[in-house]
Amino acid sequence: MTQISDNNSTLLDLAVRDLQALLTAPKVSLEPPEALADVDGYRQLYATLLEVRTAILMFASGNFDYQVTEKGFLPGSIKSLQASLRHLTWQTKRIASGDFTQRVEFMGEFSESFNSMVILLDQSMRKLELIAHTDPLTGSNNRGYFMERLGTELDRTKRYGSIFCIVMLDLDHFKSVNDKLGHAAGDEALRSLCRVINSSGLRSADFFGRIGGEEFAIVLPETKIKGGIEVAERVRINMENTAVIHENNEFFITASLGVSEYRAGDTRESLLNRADQAMYRAKETGRNRVCVES
Repeated sequence: MTQISDNNSTLLDLAVRDLQALLTAPKVSLEPPEALADVDGYRQLYATLLEVRTAILMFASGNFDYQVTEKGFLPGSIKSLQASLRHLTWQTKRIASGDFTQRVEFMGEFSESFNSMVILLDQSMRKLELIAHTDPLTGSNNRGYFMERLGTELDRTKRYGSIFCIVMLDLDHFKSVNDKLGHAAGDEALRSLCRVINSSGLRSADFFGRIGGEEFAIVLPETKIKGGIEVAERVRINMENTAVIHENNEFFITASLGVSEYRAGDTRESLLNRADQAMYRAKETGRNRVCVES
């Protein structure tokens, strides 16, 4: 084997230029120069640096699937970086699909920034989701989200052969509140109704929403008609006895309610329609009362 010595400056200069090219040239040979090929250890050194170069170029172009075959400290570090980048790519895809539980713990200062970004994204998405699902005036579920949840409950009921009730309610003489006291007072009456519903013993599985104007609906899973009437009557009494406070003044307003129970073959519309008809019958027969579907 040829040995590089202090006297062989030509080979030394060639080796320096050759290795420098691996670091700086846009294109390099896959093999070392013939003059250096037989120098002890040079071919292996060239192969190792060439693979490190290739791997870095691949990573820079976004290709993390390149297989590093060389062994040693530097190739091992490259493999470790590759594994981290591949895992980071997977985590980023998970975040894009809505999984904001992902955290990076293996890339130093980058991890802190990345994790802070994910937390902020999570908070922003939750806020946007809340805005998309919430009636801005009352804070209750809006019509779109209520109907979505009602559809889910309907599917669940059909699948498992269970039962549930719907309560429809509407404030009595609401137009006169707006006309006499102003729309701000009417808005406060709607918010008061929502507070009354929330404080009337609903379970965690129950939900309600504003489905139009002063009309609201409550869904009571695993509840038969008798239980639905009890909830409706509780809401009615609580509303009747709750003062609506607006601009240091208070007034009282009542609600009329209708109750329907799931029947085989029901759709969202048919269920709501029967509860709606019962509610209007409550209005027609004196208001401030609960009526049941016919």
